[in-house]
Amino acid sequence: MTIINHKKNFIFVHPRRTGGSSLVLSLLKFCSEDDIICDDVLHDHLDKWIKFDLNKKFKPIMKKKINVDGIKHFVLSFIKILPFIKKFKKFNYSPNFSLKIPLFVEKPKFYSHTAVDEIKKVVNKEFFDKAFKFTIVRNPYDQFLSYYRASGSKENFLTFTKKEAFYFFNREISHFYQDSKIYNKIIKFENFEKDLGDLSNLLDLPENVFNIFKKIKANQFLQEGNKKMDISTIDDRSRELIYNYSKKIFDDFGYDKKIKNN
Repeated sequence: MTIINHKKNFIFVHPRRTGGSSLVLSLLKFCSEDDIICDDVLHDHLDKWIKFDLNKKFKPIMKKKINVDGIKHFVLSFIKILPFIKKFKKFNYSPNFSLKIPLFVEKPKFYSHTAVDEIKKVVNKEFFDKAFKFTIVRNPYDQFLSYYRASGSKENFLTFTKKEAFYFFNREISHFYQDSKIYNKIIKFENFEKDLGDLSNLLDLPENVFNIFKKIKANQFLQEGNKKMDISTIDDRSRELIYNYSKKIFDDFGYDKKIKNN
């Protein structure tokens, strides 16, 4: 989820599988209807996880974009049927068909895991520059294992890692960690209690966000698969691949390449 809060003047940038959804739910009580809370399953979270005394509707902000995919599909379809159109014209027969596509489609300006550079392009420059910007980082081994669990994949972990790890971390780094200096604070997943306490003070919130956060229980069905697997059980090859693809995160945020056995 992405939060752009005008009252408290902050922007939360949400990488995947970092506990960010629970953090957003913790921050909702400090948001108003004028703020931007972007998540396609926000209301499902509210219903399943926690009850808020908030009679608010958070709607995604939409903008019109040229329907590139639709136009491409139209052109390719037209090329395919062109020989048939010529054939019909030869016999003075006009087939009764039409290909209609919208020139413009509405797409959200923001989405669940909007890249920080995309936010920067859309919001007011003065607001972006002055806003308190924060995100979360998580040990890449733990983060990718969480991604594997949430995927519901039936593949073994090594097969899944070979197929998905490169794309997962390439996106995470390019979207969120390419320039970590853009943030005023980076919360460590492993240090939530202290970091959320610090965040509450920095944002001048009336209560400690962590006290709200710890009441929110993560969606249990995401944890049902591979309960016995933790990062200490990751095989050497998967470990090597994850480290190589996420080395920037290890280096920039001080994570240990070695996995300590429980």
